[in-house]
Order: sequence, then structure tokens, then C-alpha cells
Amino acid sequence: MNLIVAPEALADTWPKVERWLAAAVDRNQGDENLLDVLLAIARGHYLLWHEDGKWAAVVQIVKFPRQTVATVLYCGGSDLEAMKAAFEYGRQWAREHGIDVVRTYGRKGWARVIGLEQQGVILQAGV
Repeated sequence: MNLIVAPEALADTWPKVERWLAAAVDRNQGDENLLDVLLAIARGHYLLWHEDGKWAAVVQIVKFPRQTVATVLYCGGSDLEAMKAAFEYGRQWAREHGIDVVRTYGRKGWARVIGLEQQGVILQAGV
């Protein structure tokens, strides 16, 4: 099973996932818009994960001095069970690729849905 969209498949895949990712990006902290996300995927800064007709996720991998972290930045879809299964597959993929931690930002309910441990909260104020 390979869920990562290859760069040459992005043009065909993007129309299938755009609405799901647009809804997720609309809930972010204002760091980027949907075009920014598309460009980051096209440039290889983010990975697009996708299972046709079921879900899509955008993942950023960062090597910090003490660990490598895969952060699920945006996720959406029409099949919650498939998303849960994909998250478990993603954890296995991360282990196989030397990633120490899988992290995500999202609504509180996601912790319960995919069985993650809450590590804190995001606090933000405009200046």
C-alpha cells in the first residue's frame, strides 16, 4: 500500500482532494491558504497522502536536533474508518522511515477518534 501521492500525480489527484483540504485549511491558525499548501506539496516541502474517494492528508516532516517529527497538518475525507486505518499505516511508515513522533493539530475530538494523547493546547493572539 502506497498512499503518498507522487509529484507527477499531483495534477490528477488535487481535484479529488481539494474540497477536503480546503475545509481543513479554513480551520487553521492563518499560517497559509490552500494555494500555499498546494505549492508546498508541489515543491516537496509537504507530502500529500491520499486514498481515492476516502480521505486526504497533508504531512510535514521536520528533523529537529533530537527527533524527527511527522506532523499531519491537514486532513479530511468521507470515510472515518479508512482515515483511522490510514493513521495506523502512517505510524508504521514513520517507524520504517526513522521518524520518532507523529503529531497532529486538530479539533479536540480527533484525540478520541484516532487515539492520540493530548500534549498541550495551541494558544494564539493576534498582534
